[in-house]
Amino acid sequence: MTNKKYYVVLAVIMMYLSLLSCSDLKIGVGLKGVILDENKITLDGDTFDIRERIGDSLLIVWNYTHSNDRTPCYLLKYERNGFYYPQIGGSDITSIDNTTDFVSIDDKEVYDIKDKKVLFSSQCDASGLYYLGKWNNLHLFANSDTICFSDGKYVGLQDDVFCRKPKKNGVLTLVAGAQRIDVPFGNLYHAKKTGGNKKDVSTEKLMKNYYIKPRSKHESMEAGFSVDLEVPKANSEADKAIREWIIAAIKDDAFFLLEHNIEIPTGKCETLNDMQHSLDEYGALWEKLCRAEYQTGDTLRLRMTCDIKVRMIVDCDDYTTYYYKASLYNGGLHELPREYYITYDKRRGGLLDVNNSVKPAMMQQFRHLVLKSLKKEYDFCYERESSWADFTHSIFSFHCPMLEMSGMDDVMLSLLDHNYSCDEWAGWKGYNEKPFTEKDFPLTHFAVLPEGIILTYHPYQIDCFAAGEYHAVIPFKDANKCLLFDYSKHEDLKPKLERFIK
Repeated sequence: MTNKKYYVVLAVIMMYLSLLSCSDLKIGVGLKGVILDENKITLDGDTFDIRERIGDSLLIVWNYTHSNDRTPCYLLKYERNGFYYPQIGGSDITSIDNTTDFVSIDDKEVYDIKDKKVLFSSQCDASGLYYLGKWNNLHLFANSDTICFSDGKYVGLQDDVFCRKPKKNGVLTLVAGAQRIDVPFGNLYHAKKTGGNKKDVSTEKLMKNYYIKPRSKHESMEAGFSVDLEVPKANSEADKAIREWIIAAIKDDAFFLLEHNIEIPTGKCETLNDMQHSLDEYGALWEKLCRAEYQTGDTLRLRMTCDIKVRMIVDCDDYTTYYYKASLYNGGLHELPREYYITYDKRRGGLLDVNNSVKPAMMQQFRHLVLKSLKKEYDFCYERESSWADFTHSIFSFHCPMLEMSGMDDVMLSLLDHNYSCDEWAGWKGYNEKPFTEKDFPLTHFAVLPEGIILTYHPYQIDCFAAGEYHAVIPFKDANKCLLFDYSKHEDLKPKLERFIK
């Protein structure tokens, strides 16, 4: 072989070996690594992307030049001798929140870093897990809808339920709107699956989709509204009032999307059939108004949605409370959700609000209780203990526009509204040039649950969208001194574990 051919062959072999080294790191074999920047590292001369950092000594790296290989991702551990040691490879490796002891492999397996073995194969999506803690030699993990034990057992959560980071070892908080329950890990492990909530015979399910159907292949849309309701079936004054509120709330939210100036009459709802007929009329009118406003020629291309859910939460001799949730979209980066509770007092014969439920002389004390409850949620959301001054400054001024309004026309001023159709009757006055104070902070969406008095604040009212809804919960032991009537004798109706799990 001539020298020239020899060097060509040698170059090909070296290039081949180089490619092999990039795509196939040897587990447990130390590599000299150099961090190039925040997102790049070289391992024995080969460049990798740093996908994640876990603690002080763990890296998840990705070989982007071999992203089609079976193992483009590696978990590396940095040792004091200055070398990086591959722990495990996979097509995808992601960290697990709240732990540096475990990672997920290929969205289905949980890998134990210390013991260097697969802990268990998850029946839920392992890429979005959160570590909850340890119980009885078992590790607990959760994602958005499932709690997994490391022996393979899992517990499903109801659709509107999520779990919070444990405040104390061995106890998990499950949350459904303003209601929550603290569950020991052992109780959760031994809980029997319920197959869903028991059907309440006093209500009837009403579900229907009023989305516009395309008239031709040229139309492209996701426009309309849908309802998923629990409607009271009987004809007591409470049942009638709740049906009237449901039909009016659906009208307000669905047609509020269209931003028209036509006064929409509230539909009839004396009976369930009346209500169904009214909803059908709403659906037909919504499409007519939508096409008149947004259709170009004979073609409609639009995304504008409103999905509404109503649930009966508690019904007792003194009151009945319902939960309302809507998710609206008419442009922008995300949908705009809103949820709240509403209570009908059967003894007094009317829907409750702050003005007809709180003693005038105690209004300021009650407002302070609301703010104290909101501060607990605020501190939990931001994972820090804020001072009272910092907290109140933030939520009192959040609604104020961050720009000069002088000279703005009505159209521009309208863009500063929070766009909640329930603002007016809930007691919210919209944006203001001046921050609130403890004397005028709005007390919105007053309702009663077995846990106490509930008030709700929507995204963008007192905090950002990511913070979600704020529910102020004032226990009866604190609230009763401020109330005109006592609602505390039904505390035994607080939801049990079966309400939160499947």
